Amino acid sequence: MNFTLPRGLRDIEPEECNLLENIRDAFTNTRKLFGFKLMEPSSLEFLETLEAKSGEAIKKEIYFFKDKSKREIALRFDLTVGISRWVASRRDLQYPIKLGSFGSMWRYDEPQYGRYRWFYQWDVEIFGPSKADSDAEIIDFTYTLFKRLGIEPIAIKLGDRKIVEKIIRKRTGSNNQSEIFDMLRALDKLKKKKEEDIINEYQAKGITQTNIKQILEIGKLSGDPNKILNKLEPDLDDVSRRMIETIDILNSRGVQGVQLDLSIVRGIDYYTGPVFEVFDVNTKDLGALAGGGSYDSLPEIFGRKEIGATGVAGGVERTIISLKKNRKTDFNRSGKIKVYVAFVGKESAHLASRITAQLRRSNILAEVELMGRSLKKQLEVAASLNARYTIIVAPREMASGKVVLRDMNTGNEENQTSEEVISTLITKDQTE
Repeated sequence: MNFTLPRGLRDIEPEECNLLENIRDAFTNTRKLFGFKLMEPSSLEFLETLEAKSGEAIKKEIYFFKDKSKREIALRFDLTVGISRWVASRRDLQYPIKLGSFGSMWRYDEPQYGRYRWFYQWDVEIFGPSKADSDAEIIDFTYTLFKRLGIEPIAIKLGDRKIVEKIIRKRTGSNNQSEIFDMLRALDKLKKKKEEDIINEYQAKGITQTNIKQILEIGKLSGDPNKILNKLEPDLDDVSRRMIETIDILNSRGVQGVQLDLSIVRGIDYYTGPVFEVFDVNTKDLGALAGGGSYDSLPEIFGRKEIGATGVAGGVERTIISLKKNRKTDFNRSGKIKVYVAFVGKESAHLASRITAQLRRSNILAEVELMGRSLKKQLEVAASLNARYTIIVAPREMASGKVVLRDMNTGNEENQTSEEVISTLITKDQTE
């Protein structure tokens, strides 16, 4: 008898299991800091549900079978499909819908370094109107989690499907969506294959050598986001506005390592706008530790066209490889009090974002307004979330270098500088 495991599977031994649990703890604590509620979608789905995301071709990449009632069933290959299906079925949820999950997945991929057929992922998603605020929240979460794990410096490489598609249409003159998808796939292979091989592959599909070369030149643009955007066509304002806003918010939060890399396009038939991947600078051979972006098309498939979505998933096995390279493996628990950061007007948004980020880095649970609601509505949301304190950032107080700290139990308010309010809340978190 053969008692070995099937190819691509392995037992998780005690040392690795300990690291896996440390990552789960860090994810749980970061999730709480950012206000993502925990859920776990079903491990089994109807095959047609998984095909809704990726088409019939997904059968080649997943485990599926017929159950005893002859129904076609499949093991989940990610967490996003199940979470999106569940959100689409619920019309009673308040925006933004912020959900996180941590669990095991199965894919019939070719096994390789850091990639198995049974593996773990962490995942966070935001559902609601498609906005730069949600993109920045997801990226900041990812940055904070890896910082908490001690994996730094990291490179956060941003791309944008809409920007790249508009450049392709302008430079090649093509309006054929199938041909444009092929050009995006060519771009996606730039860091994985030789340029000559890509040119030959896509010439065989009927794309001219000139057009392929133009596309690959786009993918070589990488580095400081503002410098890259300034090099591009002058008429991209309509599609680059969301990316510029996202970068501005990330700067206000002190997120480091952000780069613009137009070769990052990710799932061609899936993502609809901004996308990103995260790399450990010290383990460049490992590939991306996490990746995500906006995918408004998936809630629409499940019957909720009005819902936008953005999220990120991280590979636990690759993270474990990084942690084994003399990283720290003890992580702080999240804080006790909860704070809601409200703001009035766009001019107050960046300061509100910066305060929120500083609170979270100080291990205090903090939520920031993402939906652009009125102050009255924000205070109602803060109360519904059981926030102990609310910080109000408004133009009048900002003019004198102050913000308002409201005690949600007593209604008492104090005007303090942003530095003072953070210090006050750190002290309260330690003593209450």
